[in-house]
Amino acid sequence: MGFCRKNLRSAASLVVAGLIVLMAPGAGHADPTADRQRQLANAWQELESVIERYNAVRDDLRATDARLQQVNARLGPLQTQVDNAQRETDDQAVALYRSGAVGSTAVLISAPSPEVWMDQLAMLDQISRRRVTALHELKAAQGALNSEKAELSMLRQQQTAQQAELGRRRATIEAQLQRYGFGGTARSPSGALHDGFVPVFSDDAAGRAVQFAFSQLGKVYKWGADGPNSFDCSGLTMAAWKTAGVVLPHNAARQKQTVKPITRDELQPGDLVFYYKDVSHVGIYIGSGRVVEAPRAGERISMRLIDYAPVVGYGRPQ
Repeated sequence: MGFCRKNLRSAASLVVAGLIVLMAPGAGHADPTADRQRQLANAWQELESVIERYNAVRDDLRATDARLQQVNARLGPLQTQVDNAQRETDDQAVALYRSGAVGSTAVLISAPSPEVWMDQLAMLDQISRRRVTALHELKAAQGALNSEKAELSMLRQQQTAQQAELGRRRATIEAQLQRYGFGGTARSPSGALHDGFVPVFSDDAAGRAVQFAFSQLGKVYKWGADGPNSFDCSGLTMAAWKTAGVVLPHNAARQKQTVKPITRDELQPGDLVFYYKDVSHVGIYIGSGRVVEAPRAGERISMRLIDYAPVVGYGRPQ
């Protein structure tokens, strides 16, 4: 009997413990709203990362196209030089053959004296060597340019494929966001467009960059854009500092590599603030703990407190 009562008490304890677990908040099921928000945040973060990588590949592709254009511009005139040098060398060989001066014996027979013979041999040898050397040098330069062109063409194919793949990933993520209810039209961001703070515009390069960024508040974010009517995050900081005469790449991670690293205590208006571990976002510091940044698709350029997202570094364009 005691054994039965002991087993009954154990069973009852297990039932009570199970009920407590089932009744606990969140036990047995996930919060659908929180789960949806987490999925939405992850999708936005992935989209921004894809966009910044797309920007980098697009800049690389532009640089490759510029180099190809330079190579092609040099190849045309060089081909003309090669053709001319080859023709002159061939003409000289034909002329020497027809004149009979094609060997030391012929020159010796026609020469009035050994001294004249030596002079003629030296002259023919010098002319021949000079022309052949020039032709070889031209052909070597042409070969090097053709090799560079082939390498650039292959690189361009790779970059074009990367760009296409990133474009497909972007389309997939945007379709996912559509399923989450994102309509793709401009809407108010989670931060304020303008909270009333007006920065001081110093009379220097940083001041001009801050003034430009501040004047863009309210414009709609557009991925890959660098103005004048819309921007993405790195497009905004690039355009802001361009007004100050400083060239930055159109990519947050590359901007971080370009600028001078500083600490948070050293922050001054105009400095850049970088976000997320993969450095997929950037804003421009305007003072009083605030940044101006282009948030994401469907939102407007906004003023936010600096810690609205995880910061991974600070930098000063120079």
